[in-house]
Amino acid sequence: MALLGLGYAGFGSDALDDWRQFGTGLVGLQAVERGNSLLAFRMDDRKQRIVIDRAMADGSRFFGWEVADAAALDTLAARLEEAGVDVTAEPQTLADNRRVRGLVSFRDPEGNRLEAFYGPEIDQTPFKPAARSPVFAPARSGSAMPC
Repeated sequence: MALLGLGYAGFGSDALDDWRQFGTGLVGLQAVERGNSLLAFRMDDRKQRIVIDRAMADGSRFFGWEVADAAALDTLAARLEEAGVDVTAEPQTLADNRRVRGLVSFRDPEGNRLEAFYGPEIDQTPFKPAARSPVFAPARSGSAMPC
């Protein structure tokens, strides 16, 4: 059982327009409309990587850590529980909202909400950077990718 990496992050804020301007104008992310209280951003083939949720308290946050599959998620949950960490198996409605097949949640020692998930949804349309950004600039033949 291993974490594959950080899959997504979410932040509570009612300043969706400010986040949109920052995400698309400065960073070059692709905004994904998700209703009037939620704004998501893409940066690759995933349905979403960053979520801004007006329904969450300002300053609240969550971080989603990816595992390989359902068995790895179960193994991680069991290891956390053995270590005395309270783990919650989240409902499918939250998994659907996070654009993943399944997830559990728990808190780190500082109280941050952490989620472990498997099965991220892949978008069938190509990622389209919103702005010309060195982060998402296409590589030219013979040149190195920017770091």
